Amino acid sequence: MKTILLINPAFKGSLHSNIKVLAIPPLNLAMIASYTPDHYDIQIVDEGVEDLDLDISADLVGITCMTPLAPRAYELAAHFRKRGIPVVMGGIHVSYMPEEALRYADTVVIGEAEGIWPQVLEDFENGRMQKLYKVCDQPDINDLKAPRRDLLRGKYFVETVQTGRGCPINCNFCSVTAFNGPRYRLRDIDNVIEEIKAIKSKRIFIVDDNIVGSGNKFIRRARELFSRLKECNKEWGAQTCLNIVEHDDLLKSARDSGCRGLLIGFESIDAGSLNAMHKPVNLRPNTKNFSDAIKKIHDHGIAIVGCFIFGADTQDKDVFQRTVDFALENNIDAIQMTLETPLPGTAFYRQMVEENRLLLTNYPNDWRHYNIFEPVFQMKSFTPREAYENLLEAYSQMSSFGTSFKRGIKTFLNTRSLFSTGIAFSWNYHAYKTIRHTPTPLAAREGMQMKTVRTPIPVR
Repeated sequence: MKTILLINPAFKGSLHSNIKVLAIPPLNLAMIASYTPDHYDIQIVDEGVEDLDLDISADLVGITCMTPLAPRAYELAAHFRKRGIPVVMGGIHVSYMPEEALRYADTVVIGEAEGIWPQVLEDFENGRMQKLYKVCDQPDINDLKAPRRDLLRGKYFVETVQTGRGCPINCNFCSVTAFNGPRYRLRDIDNVIEEIKAIKSKRIFIVDDNIVGSGNKFIRRARELFSRLKECNKEWGAQTCLNIVEHDDLLKSARDSGCRGLLIGFESIDAGSLNAMHKPVNLRPNTKNFSDAIKKIHDHGIAIVGCFIFGADTQDKDVFQRTVDFALENNIDAIQMTLETPLPGTAFYRQMVEENRLLLTNYPNDWRHYNIFEPVFQMKSFTPREAYENLLEAYSQMSSFGTSFKRGIKTFLNTRSLFSTGIAFSWNYHAYKTIRHTPTPLAAREGMQMKTVRTPIPVR
């Protein structure tokens, strides 16, 4: 029996490996495993929660890859190829940068790989594996197989579930629409509920980009999904847009079915920045008053992880402090504050390339800096150092131990949930703790205004 090793790469000591509530199971690899024929022995290693034995035996290695982890992924690919083991790479980064990835891998899969993976393996068995496999049409996920969670050996704070893919909003900084498409594709609710009931953990996070979707058809579907989730007896969180506050019955149903937290992309408290980011859903009559929207969600006993982005051309120098004041005044339970980052596949990346504003372009090494916390392009209102120091100061005010503890108590009193309280405290404090002890980013060092030259990763 041949062995396939699937790897989720990670840098030790990085933000996501230090914050355990952010170390979520690699659902993509578990899904690929479910589409692998039974005559293979499959192993999954998630470097976010476990060590990878570089001498491990395998007949084929598969590596997924997000942009800031590309250098680590390529390092691993080069290592296994040096050992004579063929390597297949997939995931969002290599789907946008396939020629780069082919310098390190034998084969690259572009797009959602479940449907094409059996063909890749058939070609592998017959010694004719191609360099490139491209998924041309977005697959129908109505009857998607359940992922092989039995292969995930790490200890995770939550289990993850996907009920739909795609997003029509198309924010300029987000690569989801280009990768998963502008159309919401939905799984059969019976299959979703069956999968969730089989999960042993009491805590799940729904990874759909917007659990309620947009439009009457998807609102009706969300109502049905939330109603059915009551059967599962789980505490759950999800990502959503602010349009959920336009439907009081959805919020009530979500809470009644076990929802204890929602991750929401507020992005900016400035309307001009929301326009520039192409986030019109946050400017609708019932969503643009963020304070009212937050209160409505809190009134239903649901915690909020609020996401804010800094560095847009429309922002002024006091945007950091104004955002901190807003978040504290409105008791946002947990906060993610990031610097706008031009990721491959996004409209923002294309804009920064065209305007020659990228600071770190020695790829693939410099991809590690595209982690949404380091400055990697020339901003109009801030120098790279100013942007990073303002971000640190914002976190120090929002997420020091004392502030995080007090906010955690408020979260518990509102939600009566250790699940949402744990997420709020850990997300706040450990994010600040990790960022505070991270060396000053390359582009934020004194005098850094030019593109850098660094030693490339060796190609094997």
